[in-house]
Amino acid sequence: MAGITVARRAIVLPSSPPHIRRGTIRFIGPVPTIPITGPGRELQQDAKLPADLQPIWVGIELDEPMGKNDGSVGGQRYFECLGNRGVFVKPEKVEVGEFPPLGLDDDLD
Repeated sequence: MAGITVARRAIVLPSSPPHIRRGTIRFIGPVPTIPITGPGRELQQDAKLPADLQPIWVGIELDEPMGKNDGSVGGQRYFECLGNRGVFVKPEKVEVGEFPPLGLDDDLD
């Protein structure tokens, strides 16, 4: 998770034109309302998965309405953003860098 911090610019991987999803990191931490798969799934369903074993998610406010939420999942708010501009992804799907916000000129290229 090197470099992944709140307020940093990032893109969501895989990301290739014309579907580049970029935005600003708004949240880092466990999101118990997102179901997990694999080991620990049974414990999560029984609400017995300790917080330190819950997977870490990165909440990103996207520049464009290409997301799945408004910063909330399962009725729990993790950050504020407009509808369809929020997305939660695993840290390995995040690339941090100097990615300027998409502008109108980018659409013309």
